[in-house]
Amino acid sequence: MNSKVSYAVAAILSGVSFAAHAAEATNENTDVGAGSLEEITVTAQRRAQSIQDVPISMQAFTAETLQQLNVATLDDYIKYLPNVTTANNGPGQNEVFMRGLSAGSQPSQGSASTGLWPNVAIYLDNQSGQLPNRNLDVYAADLNRIEVLEGPQGTLYGAGAEAGVIRYITNEPKLDKVEANIKGGYSATAHGDPNADVTAVLNLPILENTLAVRAVIYNDSRGGYIDNVPATFTRKNSDVGIHYAYYNCPGSTTDFCVPPGSQPISNDKIASRAINPVTYKGARAELLWKINDDWDALITQSYQDMDSKGVFYQQPTASDGAALRPLEVTLFNDSFDKDKFESTAWTINGKFGFLKAVYTGGYLVRKVAQVGDYTNYARGVYADYYQCYGPGTGGDFNLQSTCYSPSATWFSNERNTHQQHEFRLSTPDDQRVRAIAGVFWETNKLYDQSGWNYKNVPSCTTNDPAGTGGNAGCFSDIGTAAGATVVNPGVQPENLSFYQDTVRETKQLAFFASVDFDIIPKVLTVTGGTRHFRFQNSSAGSVSGSFGCFEQGVPAGGCLVDNFDLNSQNLRDTESGFKSRGNITWHVTPDMMVYYTFSQGFRPGGFNQNGGAAHATGSDGVAQYLVPSSYQSDKLTNNEIGWKTEFLGHRLQWNGAIYRENWNNVQVAFFNPGLVGNIFYNTNGQNFLIKGIESSLVARVVSGLTVQAAGSWNQSRQTNSPALINNNPDSAGFGQPITQNCPDGTPTSCTAVTNPYGPIDSPSANAPPVQFSLRARYEWAIAGYVPYVQFGATHSGHSFTQAGSNPSIADNSGAITTGRLRFENPAYTTYDASIGVSKDAWWLNAYGENLANSNKSVFVSTDQFIVAQTPLRPRVLGLQMGYKFY
Repeated sequence: MNSKVSYAVAAILSGVSFAAHAAEATNENTDVGAGSLEEITVTAQRRAQSIQDVPISMQAFTAETLQQLNVATLDDYIKYLPNVTTANNGPGQNEVFMRGLSAGSQPSQGSASTGLWPNVAIYLDNQSGQLPNRNLDVYAADLNRIEVLEGPQGTLYGAGAEAGVIRYITNEPKLDKVEANIKGGYSATAHGDPNADVTAVLNLPILENTLAVRAVIYNDSRGGYIDNVPATFTRKNSDVGIHYAYYNCPGSTTDFCVPPGSQPISNDKIASRAINPVTYKGARAELLWKINDDWDALITQSYQDMDSKGVFYQQPTASDGAALRPLEVTLFNDSFDKDKFESTAWTINGKFGFLKAVYTGGYLVRKVAQVGDYTNYARGVYADYYQCYGPGTGGDFNLQSTCYSPSATWFSNERNTHQQHEFRLSTPDDQRVRAIAGVFWETNKLYDQSGWNYKNVPSCTTNDPAGTGGNAGCFSDIGTAAGATVVNPGVQPENLSFYQDTVRETKQLAFFASVDFDIIPKVLTVTGGTRHFRFQNSSAGSVSGSFGCFEQGVPAGGCLVDNFDLNSQNLRDTESGFKSRGNITWHVTPDMMVYYTFSQGFRPGGFNQNGGAAHATGSDGVAQYLVPSSYQSDKLTNNEIGWKTEFLGHRLQWNGAIYRENWNNVQVAFFNPGLVGNIFYNTNGQNFLIKGIESSLVARVVSGLTVQAAGSWNQSRQTNSPALINNNPDSAGFGQPITQNCPDGTPTSCTAVTNPYGPIDSPSANAPPVQFSLRARYEWAIAGYVPYVQFGATHSGHSFTQAGSNPSIADNSGAITTGRLRFENPAYTTYDASIGVSKDAWWLNAYGENLANSNKSVFVSTDQFIVAQTPLRPRVLGLQMGYKFY
């Protein structure tokens, strides 16, 4: 579909993005799909309501819709959500954005310590599960529905819901009947390996109408499609990182070259096809106890183990610069990501007189172990400092120019413990004045041990002076700060050049209340709600680097020349305040509702692990910039007018919303070795104005034929022009924007600095101007069978991976020196189709996804110091079958 057609379709849809993906009412008799659209009940406002009565922009995928769309993971359904995008680094490594509320993405490595908290909350029932750069990738097994709430939801869902909420709602046990179902599938991936999945569900009453258990187990193995092709890595004289060998190019006294004897490395041992398979394994059990007519208790235990291999990106060029074909990379070390979580959650429902009481709690433990190839960093700034030496390195002029292996890896080990409790009371839903009030408490701890293994110069073995045996031409192994809160204290392994062992903790206590008042019963309603929150944030641990550790012997606790003791910095703060919401809802007719919503959202700030580090030397020889120790919360204010309508006897549904959002003091991440050190840090910067329209249309056109369409038009614009400010009181330019960097501290060495925040009118990141999806499904009955055909298309416009300037902070000069480059993601369109048949308790369908086998990139980064594009999954053709036991 060309761009003109795409935009024309979007215009027909009012240019808009929000869809109640209503399920179709499928009858088992011959009158298939003849009636009205099925009503969807949601709990977005902590009450059971029809989605058509909820005065917020939201979408819902029912269990039936999830089956029809063959949805299992976040990547499977996110494409059907206009105005929802991701920065996709692979399974479980998505950052989710709504309405273009993004200043850019972050890399997976080290994100537990350095990453910003997401501004879209993800819930498994009532349990929140947020981590920086790592979405809780819940496998969609035995779900009742998935709810997607757009816009600030801070009143009922707190700080993590600044931009919106995604809620996975599981099926509860049924007290009155035994039932089970099983489904399985097999499919083939173009250019890749096959896929197979199986899910089994059992519902079993133990005491009829009193006690029941429901359990699900699943296994989904998805074949890889990325090829690691044979390659070598050879240092080049043009590498940015070829200075510290101090080997002058022949005929030059100022330029440096690769010293003789620097051997290339090969990936022959790990080169292979389809290196990125991923497996989801898990189980969930729920126990429901109906204590009496007023009280019941639900306990849920969930486990999931996601194991992915390789990488999910492709490289346009090999490590040596040669062009690669689509779905190819050149890796020199094995990569993997193991992501496990277990969650214990409970809900108690009851009544105190006329008041309904709900207490929910949960304890989530998530563990991530990931390793990635980082060899391409050998061409970046400072990399050769850890891999090469020569005459004069560390003041030792007895050394011969030498470069060791460029092979490098990074690893992250994260452990997250998240405990939360909420108690709320609400009045009956049928009263003219309806109220809900509650208290929420949580503690969220994130332990991170991340390291970069690129120190390939040998380790020192003695404390003798330089030039005598084991303390010449060597690096001292790094250690952790004494007394710091770390998991692995003491001296670290020899190749570890940079290591962070930290813990972040967020504690929150909040009180919330919301009141609905029917000015005219069932016609005109006003709603007001607010949430008072108090956050306590802290960070502790040790962050160590090898810079300055050349020929420093073997100190007892490891080299700590380049160490940040976070405990000693007392990184703690408290933030409190109110976030509110107001609605006016007018039911023009019983089937036509319009509303106005005012809502506020925010997400908490945090701390940088290298606060106070001095950078960007001025012409006076004094550092102009001290990395800030902390960054503050950002805030969102939303004004929205929406409508929800049904016509023709509930056979036609048209919903939509027009919004205007002000996003201020936005949190943004920077990284550039050339100016602010070889480390990430976060700060506050831009303000954005975001305007848009969202809409969805669902129609039962004729008996058996249902058509669904959803679209969005979104415009984001930076409204201020912040700058990197000289914040060092000892610098001559204190308080002024930093416009130049003078490495030698003299005017003649100065070079211009690009403003990293970008100019006014710049767009936000991950914000396609136009997105839409279309789907048509036709069912009919014949001889007791119900065949169907289905076709769908999705389109996403272009977007940028980062807000602000390109390149970030320092001039890139044609080489990759930062993980914060700004790329344009191209527009793309995908097509899906399926055919199938059902009869009584069984169903069978054949499906195709990405039928045109598009290879368009959905995300681009230089986090591995080479251009890496995350492509659409290649075409998948498969069969699925299911059977229900009654």
